[in-house]
Amino acid sequence: MDHTPGRLLPALARLSVRHARAVVLFWVAFVAVLTVLVPRLETVVADDDTPVVPFDAPSIVALQQMDAAFGNGRTNSVLVVVVEREGGLTASDLRYYRDLVPRLRAEDGVAWVQDVRRPVLRRAFVSDDGEAAYVTVGLPGATGAPASLGEVERVREIVATDRPGGLRTAVTGGAGTIADMALEAEHSILRITLVTVLLIGLLLLVLYRSVPLTLLVLGMIAVALGAARAVVAALGAGDLLPVSTFTGSFMTAVVLGAATDYAIFLIARFHEARREGVPAAEAAVLAGGRVAGVIVGSALTVVLATAAMGWARLGVFTTTGPAVAVALLLTLAIALTLVPAVLALAGGRGWLDPRGDQGAAAWDRTAGAVVARPARVLALTLVPILALAALAPVMDRDFDSRASQPASTESNRGYRLLDAHFPVNETLQDWVLITADHDLRTPDDLAALEAAGAAVAAVPGVVTARGLTRPRGEPITQASVSYQAGVVGRRLGRAADRIRSGGDDTGRLASGAGDLADGADELAGGTDRAATASDRLAGGLEELDAGLERLTAAAGRAQNGSARLRDGAAALAAGLDTALAQTRTAVDGLGQAVAALDRSLTCRVDPQCSGARAGLHQLYDAQSGQLVPGLADAATAAHRIADGTADLQSGLVRLRDGLDRAQAGADRAADGQRRLAGGLGDLAGGASQLATGSAALADGTDQVVDQVDSLGRGLGTAAQVLRRTGGAGTDPAVAGFYLPPSALKDSRLDVARAIYLSADGRTARIGVLGATDAFGTQARSRIGEVADAARTALRGTSLADAEVTTAGTAAVNADLASISAADFGLVAGISLIAVFLVLLVLLRSLVAAGVLLASVVVSYAAALGIGVLAFQVVLGRDLDWSVPVLAFILLVAVGSDYNMLLMKRMQEEAPDGDRAGIARATSATGRVITAAGLIFAASMFALLAGSVSTIAQTGFTIGAGLLLDTFVVRSLVIPAIAALLGPRLWWPRRRPATVAA
Repeated sequence: MDHTPGRLLPALARLSVRHARAVVLFWVAFVAVLTVLVPRLETVVADDDTPVVPFDAPSIVALQQMDAAFGNGRTNSVLVVVVEREGGLTASDLRYYRDLVPRLRAEDGVAWVQDVRRPVLRRAFVSDDGEAAYVTVGLPGATGAPASLGEVERVREIVATDRPGGLRTAVTGGAGTIADMALEAEHSILRITLVTVLLIGLLLLVLYRSVPLTLLVLGMIAVALGAARAVVAALGAGDLLPVSTFTGSFMTAVVLGAATDYAIFLIARFHEARREGVPAAEAAVLAGGRVAGVIVGSALTVVLATAAMGWARLGVFTTTGPAVAVALLLTLAIALTLVPAVLALAGGRGWLDPRGDQGAAAWDRTAGAVVARPARVLALTLVPILALAALAPVMDRDFDSRASQPASTESNRGYRLLDAHFPVNETLQDWVLITADHDLRTPDDLAALEAAGAAVAAVPGVVTARGLTRPRGEPITQASVSYQAGVVGRRLGRAADRIRSGGDDTGRLASGAGDLADGADELAGGTDRAATASDRLAGGLEELDAGLERLTAAAGRAQNGSARLRDGAAALAAGLDTALAQTRTAVDGLGQAVAALDRSLTCRVDPQCSGARAGLHQLYDAQSGQLVPGLADAATAAHRIADGTADLQSGLVRLRDGLDRAQAGADRAADGQRRLAGGLGDLAGGASQLATGSAALADGTDQVVDQVDSLGRGLGTAAQVLRRTGGAGTDPAVAGFYLPPSALKDSRLDVARAIYLSADGRTARIGVLGATDAFGTQARSRIGEVADAARTALRGTSLADAEVTTAGTAAVNADLASISAADFGLVAGISLIAVFLVLLVLLRSLVAAGVLLASVVVSYAAALGIGVLAFQVVLGRDLDWSVPVLAFILLVAVGSDYNMLLMKRMQEEAPDGDRAGIARATSATGRVITAAGLIFAASMFALLAGSVSTIAQTGFTIGAGLLLDTFVVRSLVIPAIAALLGPRLWWPRRRPATVAA
């Protein structure tokens, strides 16, 4: 088979050579015009608002919900302004600190500022030592979005204005950290570019010993970069392409490597033709036609892989992948047209002719050794490669943006100031957001919030959890059931004292009842004698008169006893009413405490708390079911006694008056004798009943006295039990919780209410301070446990259906970890499929395509293992989370270049799997792959000159992987596998090549 490309690519090369001057002028003019007409890429990027983490990420959604509930709904990122003076903040410092609020609020680029002008709120943001204070500022721009970088800069300008002398200030927080990292990366680009160009130039001079050739390669790089930056900027300005601060640096790295590779591939074939005596123009056409297929295949592979990043969710991928794809298409067009044109022009003057055949003999010996003992070579090379690849799975990804930048950045200085004066992670706390469809200011909901706060605080690694029910990290003392039990006990004790002090009144009641009984006996005796002697009225007027006198005296005594009985009964009724009211209040409080313990999830599972709760239940049931009703009955009876004796006293007074009138009318006894007899009979019956009832009353009052004494002793015992409960229940796990809504109006809860409860009462939040680095792996893992603990605590409560979400640094990093992993899977999958399909089309062999695809994967894993070994094992620093994805894209891109170049040459030299042909292909491409690999690796190592460790880690990992790929995988492993497979390498079809290299 003729493996030369189809007619299109050779025709394009011939057209470019034929119109070489026009092609050169076109590309120079193209770049110049776009540079003049199109804004700089950095200018376009500055207006972009693409966030690093997508707006639909759970932590970002929670942040927006929290801003709507506690802010003004405009905040998408947060800054922290910290002020500090050794020895203590002065009056002018505090005035400046307070004035920051209105000054920042007046800025259009500020969405919200925490009001620290009120003393009660300001105290929460001033350190205990009085040397530092901070204020939180919300920005409308998303964290990491280029638009927010200008907002951060403007806040810093305001803070620096009118600052008192000697006062140190810093603007930090999440938005400040990302802004500083982007600023450092931007400042590093120029330095990295200069170092890269210098290294590429030096290596070209060393490898080719030709200044014109070096200038050709550097010129192509310059044209490709200029065209790519201009076109991407134009598309970005027209909102046709997303861009960010990461676009320029990543695009520059890819274009530098790809342009260098494409130029070296074309120069290598040009040199081969020139060594064979082919004229310069024809050699340029031949180089363009023969290598064009490899270059196009390689470029398409990378274009597809980077374009796939457009389907990712993270902004760092969506704003770099599509832009790189556009840049690579331009680089491909320049390589296929400009380079052949320059080769023809400069080559015709002899400026680009090869200077000897450096290293040919060495590569011949190496290739011969590999194909002579392929199994041994394969074993010796695969062992270290697989050992390095085995380190890749143990990689820990780093999400600490602070550690990625120099310690001297303003955000890092701010973190150090905060750490020196405030609790750990004071401004990097995580938030648990609890949202319900009703007002949370009810006893049940407040108790549920406390249960959630206690559960969060119990998660390992959590230092403290602050919320509405625990503003300082501990439950409100007065809201604990144990505390309230003590209060109830004290109230019951006072009630018992009052009841016992009413003993004298009950004694007077008993004495009056006895006098009443005595008078009633005398009255009954007199009326009986009057009735018996009524038939002898005429003959016994003297006896009647004497009886009337005794009856009158007895009635008087009865009247006096009745009055005393009324007074005693009234005093007893008053005392019982007081005891009943106080006891009811105490018992109601005890009932609320018992209900709170019934709702407590912790108390349900704690044996000690369950035992205490059962005891309180028994006490409450006895008091509510027996004590209170008994007091109510006693009070009612006393009132009835008082009311009854008042009626009796009135009747006795009337009786005494009637007797006086009877004695005065004795002379008319004869006329009224019959009526008197009947009346005396009725009086005798009534007097007998009075005597009987009075005796019973005297016995009853004695029993009341005994019961009141027992009541006093019982209340005293209950008071002692509750007071002991209040003193013993200091453990929050068994103390219970009850907070009435009215308590939230207490001025002491003003700060807690403002910070932890929304204005409409439907959203509450819990601030969580962890013991470890807020950006670390432990914090990222713990945030899920915190959310689960809160949800579990709310089960079975009035907030069982409430929504629980998390926000904050750890929550964002957790989302970043999960989303980046998903994005990597998407990009890697599409990239590998693209590589396989392009190889399959180019080589038309399943085996060859499969071997090369496997080599790409193994080579990438080994490169990642080198990064883990260097940074994680040796330097003790985890790899940044973005390194695996960026390294994969670039290593796949470069690996595809070298794979296709090597395997295409093997197909030409050894279509039947001949080992000699494999050796010739390896030797012929070895020099090219080595030169390209060294130059690309040097450009990646140049990233170490940057001040952002993320860029440095990426450059080192990719550079090390390129060296491994260049000198081991492409030079030894692939030739050894090809030699072992022989003709099977081209299965299922093997078509002989008719055109030699």
